[in-house]
Amino acid sequence: MEKLKIKLNTILTIVMLAGGCGVWWLLKAGLPTHYFRWYPVIPGFFYIMGLVFVTVVTRDYKENQRKLVNLYMIIKLCKVTAALLFAGIYYLVERVQMRDFIVVFMGFYLIYLGVETYFFYLTEENIKNKLTNE
Repeated sequence: MEKLKIKLNTILTIVMLAGGCGVWWLLKAGLPTHYFRWYPVIPGFFYIMGLVFVTVVTRDYKENQRKLVNLYMIIKLCKVTAALLFAGIYYLVERVQMRDFIVVFMGFYLIYLGVETYFFYLTEENIKNKLTNE
């Protein structure tokens, strides 16, 4: 699982850096009126969530499928809750450029959702291969 953890962290880092820098460039160069102060926090938020996700999913304590499905559902619930809290804090603190914030935040949420789905696939594949080899 350690090899998988390194692979997932590398993929996460590359995707978040590319997405973060790409959107930053687009907002600064192409749409400067839509750039908002909290933008750099959004990729950081999803990167930290991804690191926590990788750490939890790559632990070697998965005994059966039911526990694994429960773990995945708990992770999904925590992700949605954290995202709503983050958006709520932005709304309470800033209350400006909400539309720009929501569009960028949802874009990163969808990117992260795609990465997370791919990570689920790789983790399941790894577990399946591990069970087959035993």
